[in-house]
Amino acid sequence: MAFDSVRFKRLMKTYGKSEVIFEEGSFGSEMYVLRSGRVKIYRTSTEGEIELGVFKPGEFFGEMALVDNAPRSASACALEDDTRLVALDKDKFLFLVSHQPTFALVIMHVLCQRIRSLSESVSQAD
Repeated sequence: MAFDSVRFKRLMKTYGKSEVIFEEGSFGSEMYVLRSGRVKIYRTSTEGEIELGVFKPGEFFGEMALVDNAPRSASACALEDDTRLVALDKDKFLFLVSHQPTFALVIMHVLCQRIRSLSESVSQAD
């Protein structure tokens, strides 16, 4: 099924440049697949904003809130006008995980890559 089908258009959300998608500390009910534009993930510290990553079309983010039900660990904002996201709520996420094991493996693979990258960054900072 194509992301441009009527079914997926109902799941599509559009953001303008600098528009906040979610904030650190908030409770999330959706994860997102980026269709167009770019999204910055960042944390705020006493020294200012710390950029954790920039996502491009085809990548996903926000999945942790659906897996562990904890508050968002970072904020997300659109870097471009007409940034389009497919929003998957917990029910859709669980449906995909249970009916498409490959989807679950992709999520786990990307989470592992992100943990390894963070671990390397921390060890280089020491």
